[in-house]
Amino acid sequence: MSAENQKNSNKLSAFILGLISIILTIVPLPDFLANFKPDWTLLLLIFLSINIPKEFNMGTAFILGILVDVSQGTLLGQHAFASLLVVFLTSKLHLQLRNYPLLQLTAIICLILMMYHFILFWINGVSGISSSIYSYVGPVISGTVLWPIISKLLGTLFLYSTSKEKV
Repeated sequence: MSAENQKNSNKLSAFILGLISIILTIVPLPDFLANFKPDWTLLLLIFLSINIPKEFNMGTAFILGILVDVSQGTLLGQHAFASLLVVFLTSKLHLQLRNYPLLQLTAIICLILMMYHFILFWINGVSGISSSIYSYVGPVISGTVLWPIISKLLGTLFLYSTSKEKV
C-alpha cells in the first residue's frame, strides 16, 4: 500500500473512531457506573499520539477536546486544554513509549490519566465548580483497566509507517 493511501486509511479510521468515542462519551451509564465512565476520546488520542504522531497531533486533540466540552456541557476549552497537554507529552515521548512492555505502558497511561484529571480538577476548582472525588478517580481506574484492550484493538485497525517490531 502506498504511503498516501496508508495516510488516508489512517485518517478515515481515526475520524470514524473519533465519532464513536464522542458517541460513547454522550451515552449515559447506570448510576452505579456513572463515575467509572472512561475517557474514550482521551484514550484514542493517547493511542494516536503514541503510534502515529505525525498524522495526529495537537490539532486533533484540540478539536476532539472541544467536542467533548460541548457534548458534556463543561467549561469550553477545559477538556481541550487538558487534551493538548496530554498529547504534547505523549507525542514528545512517543519513541520511548512505543517500546515499553504493555504492563509498564499501562502504568504510564495511568499516570497520564491522573495528570489529565488533575488538570480538570484544578480548572474546576479555580472556576468554583465542585465535583465528587469519584468523578476524577473513576475514569482513571476504568481507563487504566481498559487500556490494554483498547491498545490491542486499535493496533489492528491502523497501518504504521514504521514497524513496531524489535530487531
